[in-house]
Amino acid sequence: MLYHLSSLSRQELSQLVRQQKEQLLGHDNYHRFGNRLPLDVKFFHNYNPQNIAPGSGSLCYIQRPVLGTGCLVAEIRHTGGAADDISPYLSTAVYDLDDPMTIDYSDLDSFVILTGLQGSAEVADDSGRRMTFREGETILVPASVKNIKIEGTIKFLETYV
Repeated sequence: MLYHLSSLSRQELSQLVRQQKEQLLGHDNYHRFGNRLPLDVKFFHNYNPQNIAPGSGSLCYIQRPVLGTGCLVAEIRHTGGAADDISPYLSTAVYDLDDPMTIDYSDLDSFVILTGLQGSAEVADDSGRRMTFREGETILVPASVKNIKIEGTIKFLETYV
């Protein structure tokens, strides 16, 4: 099952992690980080890129301005503990899709966070659950999901530990 992170309160997210444990985070992540999601995503719209000063354990993606507007900045950061606990394991990729794509996570023992940067699409997991995915939205793909299909025109970040 896929989750829109923006629709979950911190309390609901914490409860979800406590209930699903390794099914949500993955075996190694659950044993490393316990009952918490170790990443957080923040968006800054119309942001001046000169003001960006990511902290230790943070990764920033900057979508350059269009027609005089400020930048869209997506900051992905570690949510607690030492930054060294997570930084060597953080993986992020940028996708820019116009055609349908299936992403195979069957060999990955981790949750995945999809961060919408531009456009919109529909995402379906391997159980058939579908949801819309737009700029400024973040989707949590549990470790138990083995593949997703994305259809639409969207640019997004894929991040996992």
